Amino acid sequence: MGESRELILKLGQKITDRIGHKVTVDDPEYWGLAGVITDEMAEVALAMKVRKPATAAEITKKCGKSIEHTEKLLQEMSVIGLIEYNWENEDRHKQYILPMFVPGCAEFMNMNKEQVEAHSEVARLFNEMSRKPLEKVTPMVPLGGAGIGMHVIPVEKAIPAEQKSVSIEHISHWVQKYKGKYAVGACSCRRSRRIQGEGCGHLEEDMCIGVGDMADYLVETGKGRYIDEDEVMEILQRAEDNGLVHEITNIDGEDKIFAICNCCVCSCYALRTSQLFNTPNMSRSAYIAKVDADNCVACGQCVEHCPAGAVKLGQKLCTKDGPVVYPNQELPDAVKWGPEKWNENYRDDNQINCYDTGTAPCKTKCPAHIAVQGYV
Repeated sequence: MGESRELILKLGQKITDRIGHKVTVDDPEYWGLAGVITDEMAEVALAMKVRKPATAAEITKKCGKSIEHTEKLLQEMSVIGLIEYNWENEDRHKQYILPMFVPGCAEFMNMNKEQVEAHSEVARLFNEMSRKPLEKVTPMVPLGGAGIGMHVIPVEKAIPAEQKSVSIEHISHWVQKYKGKYAVGACSCRRSRRIQGEGCGHLEEDMCIGVGDMADYLVETGKGRYIDEDEVMEILQRAEDNGLVHEITNIDGEDKIFAICNCCVCSCYALRTSQLFNTPNMSRSAYIAKVDADNCVACGQCVEHCPAGAVKLGQKLCTKDGPVVYPNQELPDAVKWGPEKWNENYRDDNQINCYDTGTAPCKTKCPAHIAVQGYV
């Protein structure tokens, strides 16, 4: 790879959230940045604290450059995707943030289409940094994700109509909270997968929604375009029609998000944390879908639409030996969890629609989606 660049190594070390790991030139934290970030940009970024807002003037004092040159470099890094900015303060002055890799600059860097197509290592950076920091901690994450990664929001009409329903679990709550400030851009996960030759074919363009000041950031840096509430609802409906799942960012507490993503388990790196490591707490919502066995006619619609492949068709009719009982998925709640429990082939395995003794394979495999009851 040639001589290592010390400032890029230091920057990769600063941003990484791999606990106790010393970054080297062989790590994605280094080679994912080295092709698109100059040493001078790294000097400015190193004058910032991770996820701590700072003005250009404050950064200038620490990096020793002129205010004009510092602002120029900050803008260039914002377009690249290493830096984000907002105006979330009392007098609405512009402040810059050095984000973590994921969720953060890895997504923003992949939303820059020309950049990621010219530098495929940026796509691999996103892939690696959405996985490596979590390999050891996922089994310990409690329900709700503990402020890590993304959080699934259920389809609103599927939420039980009861007073215990929490507003933050409703997609409409977040749409109204950021009313009038929306932008849409490409799905960075599906773009990253496609660049790596692992594309799944699900919708890539105009699928992920930035809200609040993030909307302005996406438009000003060429990563998205403004949309109104009607188009937001159209995108959300399009996502549901295509079997995608809504996710919101989960790193700023219960009162703030910066994006609403519409994800597929076959490409989404956030959903991968649950599927690959078999640790559903990483992304699950507060609601669990259940099947009413008495009402089920084995039509297979739940199997077709479940984005996580969590439901399969089994034997509806009893055998001469009684009902067929299928095993529950083993979880890390009461056993030691390690790589031997992971499922590296989750993308393929989760698409198996029927158990070996399951009924209605014609339903789940039919390209015309003609409903057939499982016992016909």
